[in-house]
Amino acid sequence: MEGFESRRSCRVALSVPIRVMGIDFRGKDFSEEALTIVVNLHGAKIKMTHQLTPNSEVRLLSHPTGEDSIFRVVSKLQSSELKFTYWGVENLEPAKNIWGISIPELRPGYHMKVGVMMQCPTCSARESIYADEVMLASLHEKGGVSRTCIVCRTPGLWKLLPYSPA
Repeated sequence: MEGFESRRSCRVALSVPIRVMGIDFRGKDFSEEALTIVVNLHGAKIKMTHQLTPNSEVRLLSHPTGEDSIFRVVSKLQSSELKFTYWGVENLEPAKNIWGISIPELRPGYHMKVGVMMQCPTCSARESIYADEVMLASLHEKGGVSRTCIVCRTPGLWKLLPYSPA
């Protein structure tokens, strides 16, 4: 993964419904409804069914904001899922924040972590934390992470809060 020096903005775990439009690896035009897994001002990790070609360009339309931007396909990311593919994409127009959220400032020591907002299943207390790749994988593969709430002191399966534009 990239080091702090090459990461330009903080990553946030956010499942945003998007439409991806472009040309797939066979050279065919496509349009697909997909989701983001992680976003930042300069790119995203997206989950979709189409196979893409690294260095090709795709247009991403964020359904919640109605904003779109051109992205460069950086790489295919590893996954144990067979139905979906995961892609790292770079926003070629980073001044356009199509996600509709405020992205926190990148801090030293957090370049390999992802900001997540989770909620206690018992008392609905919210907590913003920085997750490592293992916790992020658990959130997406298992639907949550086991944690004990500091407010109600009850253990439970904490889930990501749903998308809510700023």
